[in-house]
Amino acid sequence: MSGILLSLIAPVVAAEGIERQFESHEHGKASMAVVLEGNTLQIEINSPAADIVGFEHAPDNEQQRATLHSVIRQLKQPEALFAFPEGSACLPDLAEVHTTMMDADHDHEADHDHEGHSHSDLQLSYQFQCGSPEHLNGFSVELFKYYPQMKLLQVQLIGPSGQGYQQLDKDNRWIRF
Repeated sequence: MSGILLSLIAPVVAAEGIERQFESHEHGKASMAVVLEGNTLQIEINSPAADIVGFEHAPDNEQQRATLHSVIRQLKQPEALFAFPEGSACLPDLAEVHTTMMDADHDHEADHDHEGHSHSDLQLSYQFQCGSPEHLNGFSVELFKYYPQMKLLQVQLIGPSGQGYQQLDKDNRWIRF
């Protein structure tokens, strides 16, 4: 699923393209794609693992493993991560978290073959069904509250009024359609 959204958006974006942003791995900087189509709101976030988990290699010990699992549990509760305007009636129907750190958790050998202790990313996919999308003039991203290492979120969005580009940070968490 995660490739589909990006391939929808990528051709539309100019040379300052989303491909480059998604390839670059810069700490503190995450990218987000938002598509509102009819009643369906899709959100994809790609973030360096260090910004959310606090480290970016496969967990080395029980404490790190526990941290990773608790973060993933939290990331699967989208109603805490996004705040929607009253009346928009947006309810989550999908929350997926992908990270290479988990694969490595099960199989240390594979981890070293492919990427050593290199950079891991988290890919988060969310989908909401909004009962009254006409009330959805935007929404708030609350990730900064939970993950202070995340400094900047670069957002590509496609909504009823076309497409746009926004930058969010802890003082500016509102996405506008």
